[in-house]
Amino acid sequence: MKKLVWFIIIVAVGIVVFRIVKKVRKVEEQTKAEVPMEVVIENVQKGNIAQILKYTGNIVGQEQVQVHPIEETGRLIKYLVKEGDRISKGDVIALVDRSIKGLNFQPAKITSPISGTVAMLFLDKGAMIAPQIPIAMIANISKVKVEIQVVEKEFTKIKKGQFAKIKVDAYPNKIFTGKLTEFSPAVNPLSKTAKCEILVNNPQHLLKPGMFARVELVVDEHKDILIVPNKTVLQRKDKEIVFVSIENIAKIKEVKTGFKDENYTEIINGLELGESIVVLGNYELKDSSKIVSNKQ
Repeated sequence: MKKLVWFIIIVAVGIVVFRIVKKVRKVEEQTKAEVPMEVVIENVQKGNIAQILKYTGNIVGQEQVQVHPIEETGRLIKYLVKEGDRISKGDVIALVDRSIKGLNFQPAKITSPISGTVAMLFLDKGAMIAPQIPIAMIANISKVKVEIQVVEKEFTKIKKGQFAKIKVDAYPNKIFTGKLTEFSPAVNPLSKTAKCEILVNNPQHLLKPGMFARVELVVDEHKDILIVPNKTVLQRKDKEIVFVSIENIAKIKEVKTGFKDENYTEIINGLELGESIVVLGNYELKDSSKIVSNKQ
């Protein structure tokens, strides 16, 4: 009998404690809901957004040739130029000793077929010279080309004249600009890519043949459109939404987006110019949440 009494007492106390805890939690949740969440807001603005395709490529001279001796065979006596020298068409690059045992000949002169810069010298003094062996590379680098490979699915987006930004590791804080000038009509059957060339002015000769380049090709641009910071747009149940601030209340608005770059997203519809939108603190918000905001 005593055990039954104690059991009833314990159950009764448990029920009372459970109800108290439940009530306390409810009060806490109500209190929390009434505390405005701190957020940062901005106004919807107008701007430009470009659609960009990213590639990597190699830099070559606008004109670039490997110099081969046409008839001469023998050994390299010496180069008359250094890498980086600017030379004219017809300038002598190197002298070749054509002598053979018992016969002495005047040194043969190897000349440059184009004007440009000595990009590379391939041989050491005394090395064998033959028509199939290149002795130097001459490049005209007042303008250079960046060669990229475009995948098949992007062909419809590419056309001549498109603007490009180029970066190289040697100058990490500098952006070079150019235009797409060539788009190969043939596709590599193995890689399913087509070669494109971007022409870049290079008056200071900062870009060198052989450099690795990172390319951003602008294939389309929308101007004077509504834009919002990328972090403003959230995905909720397969919908794109934005929180707008209306008298310190966060309200959900469904939006349709367009182009997106590293910082901003185009808004096609759902917002109007000048509306106040939540750009920070929006992840925990719910529709009709109270907010306290600071404009950036």
